[in-house]
Amino acid sequence: MTGAAGPGEGASRSGVHGEGGGVRGGLPSSSLSALRGPAVRRLLALRQEQRLTTRHVRLMAESLEVTERTVWRWLAAAEHDESAAAEPGARAQSKDRFSVTPEVRRLLALWKGNVAAVHRELTARAAKGEGDPPPSIPTLHRAIQLSRVFFYAQRVSSELGISQL
Repeated sequence: MTGAAGPGEGASRSGVHGEGGGVRGGLPSSSLSALRGPAVRRLLALRQEQRLTTRHVRLMAESLEVTERTVWRWLAAAEHDESAAAEPGARAQSKDRFSVTPEVRRLLALWKGNVAAVHRELTARAAKGEGDPPPSIPTLHRAIQLSRVFFYAQRVSSELGISQL
């Protein structure tokens, strides 16, 4: 043989099907994403029939160009939520998603940027019935960081005379 990879050998065997350009393994990323839902529903059906094997999951992961662990996570989420089966890997859209309010900004100023102190204050207020319980400290920290970036960008855009960001 001249070193050419035969069927089942080479890139497809390693799980890496292509590189760059949004087209991997011959299919655009959008097509691979569109195949996730039907694939997960099929795996769920196999699981309900008690016929699901690791080989099924591995094959699906290779076909969709994701890790095996990702497919297992999609399956776990889909068992608890039908919308997760429809769009595996999509972020959950929740009205309860945390956002930084003017009150959180005031507390952040009061506590001189200490996110843990803001969290303690919000937790104490919630315990007294003065508001909802706060998110976890990492979520609070992430939201504050994102809002800082957004407000910095707004300030810079207004200084440059850009009306909308």
